Amino acid sequence: DISEQKTFRTVQQLFQQAVLHTIPSLLSGSLRIGFGAVVKRCFCHSDAWEDVGRFKNTVFQEYASLYREYDFIFCGDNGQGDLLAGQLMMEGPEEDRPIAILIHQVVDLEKSLTL
Repeated sequence: DISEQKTFRTVQQLFQQAVLHTIPSLLSGSLRIGFGAVVKRCFCHSDAWEDVGRFKNTVFQEYASLYREYDFIFCGDNGQGDLLAGQLMMEGPEEDRPIAILIHQVVDLEKSLTL
């Protein structure tokens, strides 16, 4: 919640400065799934963030199905399930796919969680 609040404040400032023409939606995660990933990661599971990535895709698909009149751009990194979520989004229904997926590389590609 603290991280999301900081991100939202930053986005709000960019909107007020007219750098962004709209305020993006930040889709919420799941504390239970996130905590589970942290625990798995402590025990060196290479797929620790898989449930998080799958959940991100599920939340996005539900959101996109409610707002079919909009286009979406998904932004993430390759560290905690975003890359996997982006791949799953592209396998979803064509009308619900993002028009772009932007992934920032923060870990070595070999360590990225992918399909």
